[in-house]
This record gives sequence, structure tokens and C-alpha cells, in this order.
Amino acid sequence: MATKELLFVVDTETPHRKMMAGWLQDQGYRVKVFDNGELCLNMLDENPGAICLDINMSEGLDILKRLKLANRDIPVLVVTENDAVDSAVEAMKIGAFDYMTKPVDKVRLKTNVDRAIEMHTMITKIQRLQGELKETYSYKNIVGQSDAMKQVFAQIDEVSGININVFIHGESGTGKELVAKALHFNSAYKTGDFVAINCGAIPEELQENEFFGHEKGAYTSADDSRMGKLEVANGGTLFLDEVGEMPAKMQVKLLRFLQDKSFERDGSNKKIHVDLRIISATNKDLENAVRQGRFREDLYYRLVVYTVSIPPLRKREEDIPILINHFLKKYKSDIIKKITTVSSYALEALVRYTWPGNVRQLENEIYRAMVSTRTDTIQIENLSPEIQKFREGSVGEDNRFIPAEDHQESAPPAFSAPTTQSPPVSPPAGPTFDEIEKHAFLEALNRTNGNVPQAAKDLGISRATFYRKIKKYRLVN
Repeated sequence: MATKELLFVVDTETPHRKMMAGWLQDQGYRVKVFDNGELCLNMLDENPGAICLDINMSEGLDILKRLKLANRDIPVLVVTENDAVDSAVEAMKIGAFDYMTKPVDKVRLKTNVDRAIEMHTMITKIQRLQGELKETYSYKNIVGQSDAMKQVFAQIDEVSGININVFIHGESGTGKELVAKALHFNSAYKTGDFVAINCGAIPEELQENEFFGHEKGAYTSADDSRMGKLEVANGGTLFLDEVGEMPAKMQVKLLRFLQDKSFERDGSNKKIHVDLRIISATNKDLENAVRQGRFREDLYYRLVVYTVSIPPLRKREEDIPILINHFLKKYKSDIIKKITTVSSYALEALVRYTWPGNVRQLENEIYRAMVSTRTDTIQIENLSPEIQKFREGSVGEDNRFIPAEDHQESAPPAFSAPTTQSPPVSPPAGPTFDEIEKHAFLEALNRTNGNVPQAAKDLGISRATFYRKIKKYRLVN
């Protein structure tokens, strides 16, 4: 039998304490026994899955109160005498999980402990998942170190704690929903749900129902009542993606809702009030839509109170090597192959490409290349044909960008020009590859106050490679 959770048994009566402990150990639980509550309180750092507490002992209810204050998530099963049921009722009001009377029934003890452990496990899992969500959508984990992205981070930091409507503008694939989630999970509404509606994906005739819900019998097929997204988002954040696609009729209804944050379900006259935050986003020019009469001006000013503009990937090319590093690590567990490097030809093409689909397109490209490569390196031929055309072909193939874990230092590789090159392709306007690479290395040195080993680790390359780049770009005197 596998060893189960740790349990505490607190009881002043030695025979009863030993009997309960023996029963629980027979069920596979690890058990620690205490003859007073103070000793139990001192051992809470061991995080028991549940506590069986005799509240008939001196200060029993006071011990329960202190247990709940110390760790309100640990379920406490109180044990009381048959003639002290009032104490059990008081214990339940304080927050006890359940109560049992002496002599404790063996079957009921097992059932109650199992239920308490199940609840504690579920609470712990939910807290862990909430922590992971917050970490995942913290703005500190949005990948990018360019000046343009630093401005985005500053804006998120500035507005997260303020309950005003935020409007996010950016091209398709730039990560508007990721920024919206970062705003949510760093705000006062983080304990509520993050509810997203794609205003361009829902048919016009269904939008009202999607937002406001309906009562049973509101129309022919309404067999049950249904909450709309506004109600679901109560206490949290409502994210209106592609808000510029919202039809005119729905714009009027949304504006009416924003006046006092209240609405009625379809088929009901009862007002429902909600407290939530509105974040909207679009890749369209919403100001132009207002000028053309396709979007209500009064709704525009209600939604666009604070604007966060996400730059397209082509305007933050220095982030591309960092994003490649991120995606290689993200998908390494999905791909059975150990892919750790990107060849210089491939990296140059990836940096010089204009990325009309932005970060989403880059992520898909790296994943596809990881699937197609037969070595530990993504080569130029593993990339899509339209991206291969952006290879300049002026750097030796041995000069590789190594964005995964730090590798063992080695002597600088021998550089030699390739014997064959692709036909020359005119690069797009903007900084050269060397300028982008130099900027990335300077940024790494600045972040680490000149600590080369740490800077190399941040970029995911070996120190030997980093020292070669220092020499190449004359980054230190």
C-alpha cells in the first residue's frame, strides 16, 4: 500500500489517541500524535493533509481558531463528547471541516479523513495552478528585451493596478491577448475569471446572447437559463478581442451596459449588476473606423481610456534571437529530438525576414523547423522557402547561434567562407544583422553589469562564444 498524506491527531486521552492513530495508519496514512494543541501548532510547517482535534480539552476551541489563522486551508476534523454538541456547532462556525462524537466510529473516521484529504489536495492544486497562471501571464514573462517591448512592460506596470478600461492595439500575432492576461493577473481582479470574446468570430444574431445570456423560455429552444459572458466575468476581466468587428446593434447595447455596469438577460426584466474590468483589442485602425461611421465615437471613448501599443516583430528585430531561444526551450519536450542550435544562415534569414504574422508566425516556423530537422541544429533548408530567400550568405556555417542551454566551452571554430552561395537578395530596410547581434550582446552586458558568465547564460550561449563576440564588436576597452 502506497504511503498517503501526513495526518495530525490531537487528543488528551491516550487510549483514544492511539486507537485513532492505529486505524489511520492501517489505511496507509502517516500519523503524528499530540497530547496538547500547542505542540500541534508548533509543527504546522510539516503541512499535514488534515488534523483530528479533540475540542473537549482545555482551550480546544481556541486551538482551532489559531489553527485556522495559521493555515486556513488545512481541514480540521473536530472530535467531541456526546453531550458537547454545542461545542461542535461552534467549531463548525469557526471553520472546522466536520465533527465526530466519541467514541469515534472507525468507518466514519476513514470517510471523513478521505474527504478532508481530497478537499485539501484540490485546494492545493488550484492554488498551484493559479500561481502558474499568474507566473505564465506576468509581464515579466512576455519575451522581449528591445526598447519597444520595455515600453510595453512599463505601460502594463503603470496601469495594472488601476481600474480603467485598457485598449490594446497591435497587428495580428503580436500577442494582444497575452498582454491582456498580464494586465488581468497583475490587477485587483486577478482572483476572478479572465473571459475572452472574439467579437469578429460570433455571428451578429448570437452576440447579444453571448454577452448577456438568457432566461429559460426566452425563445423556442431556450430550455434552460444561461449566463452570458458579462455575468461569468463578474469579479474578473472581460477581454473584447477584435472589438472593431462588433456590429452596430451590439455597440449600442455594450455602451448602455458601460453606463452603470448593469444589464438584463434576454427574457427577463431583472437588472444584474457586475463588477469587472474591460480590456479591448484590435488590429484595425479604430480611429479611422470612427471617422467612417463604422464604430460609435461615444463607445470608442468609453473603451479607449488607456492605450497599450504592441510593436510588430519587424520593428523589434533584436528580440528575434531571444524569441527563438524561448521557442526552442518551450517545445523541446514535445520533440523527441534534442535540438539546441540554429545555424548562422538560418538565424540570419529569420532575423531579416519581415514576419507579417509576427510572433505567432515565428513560433509556428520554429516548431515546424524543429519537426523537420534531422540533426540537433535548425538549418537554412529546414525553414520555409519564403524565409530562406532572406539568407545573406556571408557568414561561415560553423558560426552558429546557440540559444539553448549553456554548452561546454571550446576553442573558437575556424571561420571559412562557403564555396557556394544563394543568389543575392536585397535585404529589407533596417538595421543589419551585425548591428542587431551587437545590440543584443550590449544589452546582456548592461543587464548583468558586465558579468560575462551571467550575460552568456542569459543569452543561452557559451562563454567562449560570448568572448568571441566581445572581441568582434569591440564591446570592452
